[in-house]
Amino acid sequence: MAAGKLGILHPGDMGISVAASAKNSGNDIYWVSEGRSAESRARAEEHGLLDAGTLPHLVELCPVIVSVCPPGAAEDVARSVLAQGFRGMYIDANAISPQRAVRIGQMMVDAGATFVDGGIIGGPAWQPNSTWLHLSGEAAQQAADCFAAGPLETNVLGGDIGQASALKMCFGAYTKGTTALLCAVMAAAESLGVRADLEQQWSQNGSDQAAQNARKVRNVTAKAWRFVGEMNEIAATFEDAGVPGEFHAAAAEIYTRIAGFKGASETPALDDVLAALLQDTQNTLVEENEA
Repeated sequence: MAAGKLGILHPGDMGISVAASAKNSGNDIYWVSEGRSAESRARAEEHGLLDAGTLPHLVELCPVIVSVCPPGAAEDVARSVLAQGFRGMYIDANAISPQRAVRIGQMMVDAGATFVDGGIIGGPAWQPNSTWLHLSGEAAQQAADCFAAGPLETNVLGGDIGQASALKMCFGAYTKGTTALLCAVMAAAESLGVRADLEQQWSQNGSDQAAQNARKVRNVTAKAWRFVGEMNEIAATFEDAGVPGEFHAAAAEIYTRIAGFKGASETPALDDVLAALLQDTQNTLVEENEA
């Protein structure tokens, strides 16, 4: 059943696609323009979102609110919604640890709101069978119904808050974690003077692995700034599960070093990416030599 009026916080590249599926499913979709960028306004207007203007007005209008924001902001965003007296259904679709999802869920329940834990796997949802919103919590099916027409796919995992976030963390730990490892491998090979030899080894027997790896490292720069917080959340998830979290803490550092490519007009050259990855190391060496 459509919610009627659904609020989205905030319609970035992923959030706007989530909003579009909710709109396709018969909902009127509202957003908050106050304090948002011209790019956000353009996306909202392009996809027919209605402007509530301010967060208090959004809360007043919408019985369902979906949060799609950087993971580090998830709790603050939830608190800001509760501070406006929200008592409806809050769907947190952020890349956060299960323990953070449980904390936010408890805040919502204590305030009299309904909480649904969500985890998005895939890129912005513009094609069917490409992006999944996994949901957990007692109202998970009700949340899934808000997106019934797609193209965002939904999957109800069960009644326990944290399950959807746990799945998201484990999935991202592999996909984005291995890309961070590849960045580190290529940067180390560059620093040690064996990058060409490594690429030659990857190219044995006509393999295109060297070219594929270079593309992965270059292409991840556009999203690296978004992955920093997610890697930290994965590290916390692993530690809570009894697994070392240091690998993904290091992955967060890798993505921090190349986060400066955000908003670049074109994909950077591999040499430029590797230089950025090695910049902190080079600065450290200079400082040690000068000491």
